[in-house]
Amino acid sequence: MRMNRLAAVVLAPVLGFAGVLLGGPVADASAQAGCQYKVVWPTAGVYENPNPNSVVVKTKYAGDIVGASTCEGASWNEYGYVLVATDAAADGRGWMRTGAVVPV
Repeated sequence: MRMNRLAAVVLAPVLGFAGVLLGGPVADASAQAGCQYKVVWPTAGVYENPNPNSVVVKTKYAGDIVGASTCEGASWNEYGYVLVATDAAADGRGWMRTGAVVPV
């Protein structure tokens, strides 16, 4: 019985500390960060919708950092798109071709 109490006394703070690490500020920060990308094409369009026939609302250049608070993707036939935040789009959501960016 004494050994069980000792184990409980020792394990409780350890497990509590692990819970703080798993659900603490580090986990919250990464969840809030979303996805960020670096533009690798010389010029890349930001589309209103994820399809090649959509209106280009903005142009980004090689080295620019883009992203959004959520990591969303979409596809249109053989084209893949990633979500980026932009004031230029009507809903604040723009789309860039996946080949134009790399994760940061």
